[in-house]
Amino acid sequence: MMTRTAFALATILVLSSSVGYGQVDRANLNGTVTDSSGAVAAGARVELVSRETGLKRVVETGRTGVYSITGLPIGTYDLRISRAGFRTFEVNGIQLFVGQTRTVNAELQVGSVSEELQVLDTAAPLETSNARVGAVLEHRQLSDIPVNGRNWATLEILAPGAVNSGAGGQRDIRFFGRGRDDNNFTFDGIDATGVQEQSQKADARLNISLEAIAEFRVESAVYTAESGSSGGAQVNAVSKSGTNNFHGAVFEFLRDSAFDSRSPFDPAKIPPFRMNQFGANLGGPIARNRTFFFVSYEAIRQRLAQTITGFVPSAPFRARVLATSPALRPILDGWPIGQSPVDSNTDLYKASGVNSVHEDSVTARVDHSFSDQTSMFVRYNFDNAVIEKPFDAIGSRDKLSIRPSNLVVQLMHMFSGRAVNEAKFGMNRSALHHPVSGTAPVAVSSVPGFTDLSPDQLDLEIGTTFSLVDNLSIIRGRHTFKMGADIRRIHLNNTSTGIAISTIAFGSPDDFVQDRVDSVNVDAELGIGELRRTFWMGYVQDQFKVRPDLTLNLGLRYEYYSVMSEKHGNIAVVDFACGGFCPAGTPMYSPDRNNFAPRLSLAWAPGGPDGKTTIRTGFGIYYSPNQNDDFSDPHESTAARYALSSADVPNLSYPLTPFLGLLQAQGASPKGIDRYRTDGYYENWDLMIQRQLPYRFIGEVGYVGSEGHHLFGARQVNLKDPTTGKRPLPQFGQFQIKYNDSNSNFHALVASLQRSFTSGWLWQMHYVWSHAITDGSVGTGETAQVENASCRACDRSAANFDVRHSLAINSVYQLPIGPGRSHWNAGGVVGNLIGGWQLSGILTARTGLPVNITVTRKASDMADGNSRNQRPDLVPGVPIYPAEQTTDNWFNRAAFAVPAKGTWGNLGRNVARGPGYWETDMALEKITPVAGKANVRFRVEAFNLFNHPIFANPASNISATSSFGRITNVLNSGPVGTGTPRRMQFMLRMDF
Repeated sequence: MMTRTAFALATILVLSSSVGYGQVDRANLNGTVTDSSGAVAAGARVELVSRETGLKRVVETGRTGVYSITGLPIGTYDLRISRAGFRTFEVNGIQLFVGQTRTVNAELQVGSVSEELQVLDTAAPLETSNARVGAVLEHRQLSDIPVNGRNWATLEILAPGAVNSGAGGQRDIRFFGRGRDDNNFTFDGIDATGVQEQSQKADARLNISLEAIAEFRVESAVYTAESGSSGGAQVNAVSKSGTNNFHGAVFEFLRDSAFDSRSPFDPAKIPPFRMNQFGANLGGPIARNRTFFFVSYEAIRQRLAQTITGFVPSAPFRARVLATSPALRPILDGWPIGQSPVDSNTDLYKASGVNSVHEDSVTARVDHSFSDQTSMFVRYNFDNAVIEKPFDAIGSRDKLSIRPSNLVVQLMHMFSGRAVNEAKFGMNRSALHHPVSGTAPVAVSSVPGFTDLSPDQLDLEIGTTFSLVDNLSIIRGRHTFKMGADIRRIHLNNTSTGIAISTIAFGSPDDFVQDRVDSVNVDAELGIGELRRTFWMGYVQDQFKVRPDLTLNLGLRYEYYSVMSEKHGNIAVVDFACGGFCPAGTPMYSPDRNNFAPRLSLAWAPGGPDGKTTIRTGFGIYYSPNQNDDFSDPHESTAARYALSSADVPNLSYPLTPFLGLLQAQGASPKGIDRYRTDGYYENWDLMIQRQLPYRFIGEVGYVGSEGHHLFGARQVNLKDPTTGKRPLPQFGQFQIKYNDSNSNFHALVASLQRSFTSGWLWQMHYVWSHAITDGSVGTGETAQVENASCRACDRSAANFDVRHSLAINSVYQLPIGPGRSHWNAGGVVGNLIGGWQLSGILTARTGLPVNITVTRKASDMADGNSRNQRPDLVPGVPIYPAEQTTDNWFNRAAFAVPAKGTWGNLGRNVARGPGYWETDMALEKITPVAGKANVRFRVEAFNLFNHPIFANPASNISATSSFGRITNVLNSGPVGTGTPRRMQFMLRMDF
């Protein structure tokens, strides 16, 4: 009750005050006005008018000649600056992008106000306001660049610092040495991250439709105090809106396996596939210059017979098991019969599993201007997806239903030419139902050499984030002050164990034959947990234009993330200080109220305000709240959880019935959170040099650095004392506690060359040379279990996503022939045939990802009883790669050995590398004008145009002798995304 009351009071406070969230979904325009002698022109009238909606903003320059117009919708504007005794200065066609602060300076010439000096905006704008590193993905890129599956998040790979480790979805992309769950997503300035995890948990591709996005900005590093709630990148998308002219489109994208190529692991005839992705959108005026609407619908109908590969017991091995341990038949029957032998124990199994998608997405937006000073908009987005696919390579099925939605209501008011306030209410929701139909009575997590078995499973989530945000900008002379708050109330109702599950592991194939179980976990059915949490975040910032050529940003952000609680108090807190479970009512952990995050940056144009070079540098501290799912452990511990290993019971075997008493007496295995944890944070800094080049190109080179502290990590505790053989808590088995005690560092050289779409050509290129190091953490929601809890330094190594070299290029090029172009511009039939052709494409490349070589160890072989994530010994003098490396022999097996009993392996973490990656996606399009302003577009797209095999990492467990060092699939064997074999897609579209 107290929380609801506090939230209601916060609502009143926010909507009536001047504090709020940064205008990350808007644009700003500023500049300095002088006369021909160089003296500042105070009191000049500055008028800015939107070409799309007629929006007009009028301000006056201050005594220093500076003007600033904040909170502008993205779009194209015309600028007029006038003052008595001077000719009117006019700049037409100023393009403002999301999150941009554009500087346009003016020099007034003596003359009559009625005389006009018109300038067309043709200069490529430099970044002159701050030191952030990032990129804008403008409308032309969203609409014209080929994207396999039309998942808008895939285009994030085109931003500087992006590393794509998989199929190019939200869960695969990281930036500048931070984890995937360190990224923060907003849609029209409202939180649009996943609720349970920062990245969207499911594979829904239309949670935000590409058709609904006008453009989005990725701020990869060193952004200002206006943005926060994460230590990684800020991804800010802006929805399309209506204009004074009706506009819309109908479209369909078609994919069919008849036009696709096979991977090296597909059968001779690739599995059948068909995808139809279609929709329509419409926008326009309800009342001219005042009220506008936009609505969009997009759908996917997809069906793929997907090739899957696994390793299963051979017929002789099955016979040995049944002859020796017939009780294992229910488990053994969980593996299908293989088709071709690998070795005496193992067969290769290939099958075609059906992957189907049925998805519908709707977005609607209404904008209304009450006056030039007051406006508002409402936007609602909804997606409904049902996805069925193989869960693993041996027959388990996965059916996922997800219904994400997002709502924003914004009111903006300009109190004067020098003060603008916006207030927002938002809701971000994700409803997920995720059952898995398994093939076995228990989960078998380890029989070295065989694919793991899965039982029936159930994952449920209904997560909602309510947001209250507000922003005030005040201009005083050379200062633009901003202050804001973002209050988020999180409701997460979920369970990760909707049904009871038992998991067993065997140390070797021979142990399986003899029914010698190495470890067992039993998790009882868990009810729905109703988790609650509130983020209280605010900032102040001063953008100080010291001189026309020098801008200083000083900001301070504060973030407090309340302690997670369960609505009904259903939590079980475990702590060694409590001797096990703490008394009822004990909070999950202590709050951290010290999250002060200063931000400082400087931008200098050494050639003067109209020069062609800028030098920018900045530093900031960025806090991360951890993904909300990290804090569900105390609730999960309210259900019975038990664990035993061969270190506790040497004769552990299946079935588990004889051991239930021991499990209850000495095997309690809760999940815990360090009660004294502190919130993780990153320190980011950079030094960037930007240069305006001929033909509207902008080149940039610089350095980006980062250090992470108190990052998320997890490790096994209550381990055996190697001397006494006893556990600190004798009534408990080995269990996991999550800590925030990991660290990272990252350094990168960045180079880019960009050109916004002008005269029919757009170009972006980003290259990064980098190195990321961690001691186990992979970000706020990912972790690698440490090998040896008493030697954290032993796990310090290259991060899981450490990529030394990465390159991303994208371009749109309209061939300069035909009507309206520079060559052969005759009209008529011939003109229509030869004109309207366009090429677009993406080239992405990176070096290989790290591979962590592991070995399966028995708990009884380890001094502390912990057999998880163990690494082998490295044999001295033997290279880890063979002389002739192939997909069947990526690693040199002779380079690794099983450590002696009671010792840990001496091989470092992530010392090996998998295959590199390069992919070229291209599109050829013909645009044909029809009646009026309408045109018909036909496009052929080829993903992985050259059908270059993009391999996944090889198997990395040396105990799996049949599969170790073998690459058995491409990076992405699914139907869409990056890393597939060559795929062809056809588009037919009418724009009007």
